Amino acid sequence: MAEHTAVLDEKTVVRGMPAGPAASNGAASGERAVGSVRPGVARRRLPGTRTWVLGFIVAALAAAVVYTVHYFSYAGTHPNTDDAYVQGDTAIVSAKVFGRVGRVLVRGYQHVYKGQPLVVLDAVDSEIALRQSEAALAAAGTRVQEAQAALVAQRHQTAAALAQAQAALAAADAHVPQSRTTVNLEDQTVHQSIAMARAQLSAAKAQVASTHSNLDKARNDLDRARELFGEGAIASQQVDAAQAAFDAAVAQDRSAVDGVAQAQASLSQAEAAQLRVPIRRLDVTAAVAQQAQAAAGLETARAGFDVVVQREAELESARAAVAQAEAQVAAARQQLAYTTVFAPDDALVGSDVPVQPGQVVQPGQTLLTLVFSSRKWVQANFKETQLGGVRIGQPATVRVDLLGRTFRGHVERLGPATGAALSVLPPQNATGNFTKVVQRVPVRIALDDAPNDLQIGLSVEATIDTTKRPVQAGHAVAQ
Repeated sequence: MAEHTAVLDEKTVVRGMPAGPAASNGAASGERAVGSVRPGVARRRLPGTRTWVLGFIVAALAAAVVYTVHYFSYAGTHPNTDDAYVQGDTAIVSAKVFGRVGRVLVRGYQHVYKGQPLVVLDAVDSEIALRQSEAALAAAGTRVQEAQAALVAQRHQTAAALAQAQAALAAADAHVPQSRTTVNLEDQTVHQSIAMARAQLSAAKAQVASTHSNLDKARNDLDRARELFGEGAIASQQVDAAQAAFDAAVAQDRSAVDGVAQAQASLSQAEAAQLRVPIRRLDVTAAVAQQAQAAAGLETARAGFDVVVQREAELESARAAVAQAEAQVAAARQQLAYTTVFAPDDALVGSDVPVQPGQVVQPGQTLLTLVFSSRKWVQANFKETQLGGVRIGQPATVRVDLLGRTFRGHVERLGPATGAALSVLPPQNATGNFTKVVQRVPVRIALDDAPNDLQIGLSVEATIDTTKRPVQAGHAVAQ
């Protein structure tokens, strides 16, 4: 029994010995080591060695536990990723006009300032276009002056024609009732003259009949007186009296006949005047026609205002042509200004200038690329499981692989979507088998103390300290 215990103790001592040169010599060396140990010594050294080994194992396990707890605790409050890169504002400077490159004033990687000319294109075509547009503007200005003069003349002409037409219509309006009054008065006068002439003719005829009777009586008295004088019955004085009465009757008869002729002439004249009344009525018709003509002339004169409106429209069109010509001049000047390309801000030329003097460029063709040094940040793509405690404004550290340095920063923005959701072909997991893949969300980290010459695109390692209070209010990532 004691021998068996000694053998076990010897094996235990061999198994518990630390590894060393003797252990690396193989099984034979081990057997010699076992054989060289005395039983009494082995029993005395066994408790101390076992305690040292157990203490080492316990210490190692405790250190591993502490490291593991610290690692996971730190990793939980300090999310870290190496899927991060330096980003910055860049601009591709392109040509805005067609032309031939005249001069290239910068070279690759050169520092340029805001407003500094970069590339100059041949401006001959643009200058010609500017002169043409200026000539078109001058011609349009001349047309405006002509339209203004035509409008003023038309306004005066229309006003004069309207006044003349109004005066003519007023005269015609006054002439028509005057003509009608004259015709009516003349018609009445003619009728009265005819009636009077007829009455005078009747009276003259009655007078002729009376004078004829008197003449016959006087002739009979004269003949009787002559017979009686021949018989001596009367004196010659009676014959002379009868002769005188006969002569007087003849004269009265002739006067009465002349009165009839005069009355007939008066009647004929009155009847002739009556024939002129319809002609006078034609004068009234002519006056009415003249009145209508004057009214039409007034409407024609008023129609001149339509021509005025047309002249005003022509003036507005000419002014619009001037505005268009001015816009063309401004566009031509802008095109001329585009022949010189200026730096929009302080920057560095990102690469060698790809264009050379004499090269023909098209609108939109790249002339050079500028990298602005005033604003740089880091875009870190964290796993969605790391962003539970990330807030905007929390401090962050960025280690640049190229420089081997660490810079301070803070969380500026959290991406509104994952990178996969914004990809050209976003994943569609509605069909087939599904395998859950942890997505990455872009986080923008502003650099607080990074140098201005930090290259864009460098790989960095970003760490966010979620234990610190955010510098500014932010929003947590949606759980």
